[in-house]
Amino acid sequence: MDFDAVKQRRAQQSRSYVSLAPNLIHLKTAYGHHEAAFEVEAGIASVTFYHGDPVQSAELLMAAAEAVTAEDRSITSVVFEGHQTSLPRHIADASGRLDSAILWQWPSLWLPQLSYPLPPVQEMTAGRYHPRRPAKPKGTVYRRFIPWLEREITFTVADPETDLEAFHRWMNDEQVNTIWEDAGSIDKHREILEERIADPHVLPLIGSFADIPFGYFEVYWAKENRLGPFYDADDYDRGWHVAIGEPGYRGKIWISAWLPSLMHFIFLDDPRTKRIVGEPRASHEQQIRNLDRSGFAKVKHFDFPHKRALLVMLGRERFFGDRLWVPAS
Repeated sequence: MDFDAVKQRRAQQSRSYVSLAPNLIHLKTAYGHHEAAFEVEAGIASVTFYHGDPVQSAELLMAAAEAVTAEDRSITSVVFEGHQTSLPRHIADASGRLDSAILWQWPSLWLPQLSYPLPPVQEMTAGRYHPRRPAKPKGTVYRRFIPWLEREITFTVADPETDLEAFHRWMNDEQVNTIWEDAGSIDKHREILEERIADPHVLPLIGSFADIPFGYFEVYWAKENRLGPFYDADDYDRGWHVAIGEPGYRGKIWISAWLPSLMHFIFLDDPRTKRIVGEPRASHEQQIRNLDRSGFAKVKHFDFPHKRALLVMLGRERFFGDRLWVPAS
């Protein structure tokens, strides 16, 4: 069959799944409701659909594979009883087996709009030589259903017209200000958002659970960032900052969803990104523990003008090879 990526993205944007019993899932997509059972042996999940033919749809099969692998790190691949030929040849092997690491690097499953990376044309910014960056997207750039929360997470490009009030409140939150030190007037915060939106190396995002905004995120290209001179930055390394503005969304259960999802988005956004870096305060022990559990390696301590920081790093091979879209238990 021909594989229609546009059709796939449309179908995948409205999917969810719940566990009805051990090894039994209920899957909801644009193709309707389906139930599937699976058995796992030696890391291979064998999936069988119930209640009718799953329309021989690659989109539905891949949604089912996502559901099966979304919570279990032990599953390395998925096979479908009687439906292997429905999978596109470039994502499944000759036997119809779907590798979970390939599945979770398939951008159109989670990115409503695909980024087409620019060829590596170099340019100079403030004395730093780096690839030219693509034009920034607008709207929602990532969506994923989180089964252990039974709700969807989205990341949407920040917009001063719609997000300023929440951003202003979050920046004036005492806990956020302790880290960001950006408390102030609404005019100051409008200027910050507008500056981030105009900066080619920063992508400002609003995170939401079930359409409720909970935090502000910045994804940046490390080579042009203040962090770049402190290590041997690759052309496509990216870093990130976070401010969880809503107190009700702080804590382990929420971090278990937004942290791996943000890392997943960064790796999907440009296939040339092999490393994600961070620079938490060296004294922020809780954040460092969270990063450690999420697969980040501690590289070195160093001194910014405003803080002593710890350089941390997460590799693409580590994230997908160890299936870190599933949080540590």
